[in-house]
Amino acid sequence: MKKGTKIIIISIVSVVVILLLGILGYFIYVKSAYISKDVVKEIVLNDTKLKESDVIFKDIDLDLDDGLHKYDVEFYYNRVEYSYEIDAKTGKIITGNFINSSDNNSENSNTTLNNNTNDNKNYITKEEARDVAINDAKLSLDNVTLIKVDFDYDNGIAVYEVEFINNNLEYDYEINAITKEIVSKKQERR
Repeated sequence: MKKGTKIIIISIVSVVVILLLGILGYFIYVKSAYISKDVVKEIVLNDTKLKESDVIFKDIDLDLDDGLHKYDVEFYYNRVEYSYEIDAKTGKIITGNFINSSDNNSENSNTTLNNNTNDNKNYITKEEARDVAINDAKLSLDNVTLIKVDFDYDNGIAVYEVEFINNNLEYDYEINAITKEIVSKKQERR
């Protein structure tokens, strides 16, 4: 092998090794520089006095906002949507908000949140939401396929997201989970 070829190969291998070490170093830095998502869960659960088995975590995202790395956390408990911002380095709670969807009024608190909601509203069933959407589309249960009905919150309002297909049309509805009102609907070709 020629001396020039050896130098090129050694140079390429050196660059690859340096890149790999840099990437590894970055991941080690990120891993050690920020608290983990599990620690973030513990922080918000301790703050709300809730158990992980009682809540549904929607998002835990690392974000950069005005030079500050923070976790944006969203989760649901007993028809209440909680939203937190947690400092990714210190674990300090920056903000904590909740929207009590049972009465469709927003209640915000930028301090520690406590679980003191008494939610006694009754939601319609998935079948009722499905039927509202299918009837609005002027169809029947017999001539639709791939029916999907999911419970969710949209801007603090409890809704059922209903999806179904008839022929080559896909229907998407959001039905208010308390009033049965259609919040939104759309239809598109598949």
